[in-house]
Amino acid sequence: MKKIRHEDEPEKENSERWLLTYSDLITLLLALFIILYTMSTIDMVKLQKLSNALNEAFNGNQAFNGTLETPTPESISDYKEGSEEEIQAALAAAETALEETGSVDEIYTELKNYIQENGLGDKVELQNTNTYIRISLKDMFLFVPDSSVMLNQSKPVLTKIETVLAKLYQKIDHITISGHTADPANDGEESSAIAWQLSTQRAVTVLNYLVEKGLPQYRLSIAGYSHFDPIATNETEEGRAKNRRVEITIFKNIPLDTTNTAPTTSDDLEKTESKTTTTDKTTENKTNKYKITESTKTSSD
Repeated sequence: MKKIRHEDEPEKENSERWLLTYSDLITLLLALFIILYTMSTIDMVKLQKLSNALNEAFNGNQAFNGTLETPTPESISDYKEGSEEEIQAALAAAETALEETGSVDEIYTELKNYIQENGLGDKVELQNTNTYIRISLKDMFLFVPDSSVMLNQSKPVLTKIETVLAKLYQKIDHITISGHTADPANDGEESSAIAWQLSTQRAVTVLNYLVEKGLPQYRLSIAGYSHFDPIATNETEEGRAKNRRVEITIFKNIPLDTTNTAPTTSDDLEKTESKTTTTDKTTENKTNKYKITESTKTSSD
């Protein structure tokens, strides 16, 4: 007996699919209105703090009372007249804050540009390291020969140096102004004593000029090296001219946790050892000189 085949009945179409789209739309609209409501709600606490800060800066200590008043011509006029000094003070404070955030390296950059613009490369030299900035000024540019009398041509340069240093003075650890002379060769003890005195007097002259222009004194020091810290040979006139100089060394205010000041390359290590050797020899020369002087005095006595 044959089985009767029943045709598969077609699936009924779901007539409620639109509810999914509708529910998604309602959810999105609800989220939209929540956001709009949040944006339209004023946080009175934050508004109060903002209003108090603005009023204190521009109009004194008037506080916000919870209502926003429409400004009148009289109030606008009073505001302009009463807030001019406060605005100037605020601008000055902002300028000071920007200056205090500067780096000591800006001293090197600004002075380098000044030297290039005025063609002073043969009279003023700059050196920038991790720990200090050094300004080297030739004596023939600064002083009358064999004296500590300052030449007028050097004053604009020293004035510029004072201006640049004053802007970043709080970032500086200290400043040393040192005088140097050339080797008096075999001119005797009297010439050597004059060299010590001249190197020190020239350092004092530069310091006094910077202080006169307004540079604070509490980070300043002086040193006189006579001819015991040469940078060139004393055998030639050109070398002796290089040795006769005044140096302004600006030591950077390095944080205590900085550990990058040690020499990191063989060249740096070699320079450090060379400088240490030169210093040791200088000290030895000074000691021997003092011994000779003392011995001479004893013999004469």
